[in-house]
Amino acid sequence: MKGFSALKPDPGGHGTGTAAGHLRRTVRIRWAADSVALKSQTDERPKAPIPLMSLRYSRFLTSVAALGLVANATLTGCDTTTSTSSTDSSSDQSSRLLDGDRPGGPPAKAYETFDMVWTLVDTRHFDPEHNGVDWDGIREIYRPRVSNVRTNAELRRLLRDMLDELGQTHFVIIPAEASPPPMDADVVSDHEGDAQGDADASEEDSEIEVETGTFGIRLAWLDDDVVVSRVHPGSEADAAGIRPGWMVERVEDIEPASRLAAFRKTALESGTPFAEYESIEVLNTLVQRPVGKTLRLQFRDGEDREVEHNLTSQAVLGERATFGLLPESPVVTETELLSEQELRSFGIEWDGNDAPRIARMKFNIWMFPILIPIAEAVDQYRDVDGFIIDLRENPGGIGGLAMGVAGHFLATDESLGDMKMRDTTMHFKVNPQRATPDGRLVDPFSGPVAIVVDRCSASTSEVFAAGLQQLGRAAVVGRPTAGAALPAHFARLPNEDAFMFAVADFIGPAGTSIEGTGVIPDIKVPIDRDLLLTEGDPDIAAATRWIVSELDDPTS
Repeated sequence: MKGFSALKPDPGGHGTGTAAGHLRRTVRIRWAADSVALKSQTDERPKAPIPLMSLRYSRFLTSVAALGLVANATLTGCDTTTSTSSTDSSSDQSSRLLDGDRPGGPPAKAYETFDMVWTLVDTRHFDPEHNGVDWDGIREIYRPRVSNVRTNAELRRLLRDMLDELGQTHFVIIPAEASPPPMDADVVSDHEGDAQGDADASEEDSEIEVETGTFGIRLAWLDDDVVVSRVHPGSEADAAGIRPGWMVERVEDIEPASRLAAFRKTALESGTPFAEYESIEVLNTLVQRPVGKTLRLQFRDGEDREVEHNLTSQAVLGERATFGLLPESPVVTETELLSEQELRSFGIEWDGNDAPRIARMKFNIWMFPILIPIAEAVDQYRDVDGFIIDLRENPGGIGGLAMGVAGHFLATDESLGDMKMRDTTMHFKVNPQRATPDGRLVDPFSGPVAIVVDRCSASTSEVFAAGLQQLGRAAVVGRPTAGAALPAHFARLPNEDAFMFAVADFIGPAGTSIEGTGVIPDIKVPIDRDLLLTEGDPDIAAATRWIVSELDDPTS
C-alpha cells in the first residue's frame, strides 16, 4: 500500500428507502421538466418504447427582479403553490381562481386538453390504483372547473392542481413556448413555467433576451440563513474572490433569508426530499440573470466583514443538445486530477512525491454529448488511484445512458435496477465498456469510485448512484437526493402544450424504490460554514478521504 493517510470518514447510513406515498403537504414549484425514451428490449414487449428520466429546471428563465413570495407567487416563470394530495381538500388557489361565473369562455380545445391529460394518467400510470387516489373522483372534481378558465395559463394551473393529487413527481404540464415545435407523432417516448414571451417580439430576439447565464455561484440553505456552497473555478464569482462559506446578505435589494423564510418553512414541514430540492432551486433563481446582465450581491466573508460585488452573467459553455421534445440545453463534461494543494486542504498526507492521483469527473445533465468525453476521460485517467463522479445539481436526462456510463466502472453486466411499468418490466443492465474510443481493448476501471450527490441530484443521477451503491461498487457521498426517479413519457396536447407523465416506477438492485425518499449517502456531509471556509468543497474532501482510506485498507 502507498503511504497515504486521511481522516477516517463517519459512514452514516446508506440505502434507498421505500416507495413514496402521498405527499401530504408538498410545495410544488413548476419547472421546465423533461423525459426521454429509447427503443429497447423489455420482458414482454420486444419493441416497446422505453421511458427514461429527467427532472430539470429551465435554462431559459425570465427575470427575477420582481420577486414576491408569501403564500403564492410567480418566480422567474415558476408558479409556486402549496397543495395537498387529499381529494377532499383540493387546491384552494384553484378554487379561488376558477369557482364562480366569469365572462367569456374557455380557450380553444380546453376540454380536449383536460380529457387527454386525465385519460393518459388513467390508462398509462404504472399503478392501476393511481397511487391510492380515486382518479374517477378527481375527474368529477376538476373537469367542471374547465368552464371557468379563460387562458391557457389558467388551464395549466388547473391541470397541475389535479396532477398534484397523485403526490408523485414527473407529472408536468409544459407550455408550448417552452418546448420545440410538435413532431409528427402525438405521443413521444421522451423523458413548466407560465412565463409567456412577448408576442410581438421575434423568436430570435426573445431567445436572446431570456437565455439565462451563470455567475459561477451556488447557494445553499444553512438552517435559516443563505450561504455560498460552491464557486466554480474560472467563473465571474471566482475572479471576484467570492468563496464558499460566505454568507449572502442581499441579492440586489432582496434579503433572501427573510424573503423566502415562509417558503422555506413550508418546504421543511413537508418532510419530503423533493420539497427540499425545490426550496434550493427557488433560492438559486435569485442568482440567475440573462446573459450580459449584472447582479449586485452583498456578503459577509470568512472574517464576517461586509463585502459587495457586482457580477456579470456569462453564457453557459458546452455543446448544445436536445432530444425529442426537450428544450435545448448546454451539456458540460469536465474531468481533472485533484491538485496537491487541494489534497492538502482536504487533510491528505503522503510520503515523498508520491501523492495520490484522484480524478474528479462532473457533467451537468445526462444527454448524448457526455458519452465520448466520459469515455476519453476514463481512458486518460485509467491508472489513477480513484475516481470521483460529481453529480451535484445534475437533474437527470436520458436514463439509458446510466447503463453505458456505469460500464466504465463495472466489469459485469449486473442490473442497476428494474423499470416496472403497468404490464412489463425492463432491466437496466450495465454495459461493460471494454473498448476505448480509438478501438483499443481495455478493462473497466476497477479502483475505488465515489459518487457525490446533493438534494438537486435527481432522476437518472439517482438511478446511477443508487444502482452502483446497492451493487457495492461505489460509495455515495454528500446529502440525500431529490427522490424524483419516475420514468416518464412525453405527449403533445390538443392546445399544443406538452405533458410529461410517469409510466413506471424504478426499483433498485436492493428491491426498493427511490421515489419519494432519494438516495441516502454512505458518507453524509452537512452544509457547514466552517467546513466550507476551510476545505472549500467538503463533499469532494470527504469523497477524497474515503478513496484514500480504501487505498490504505489492505482488505479493500
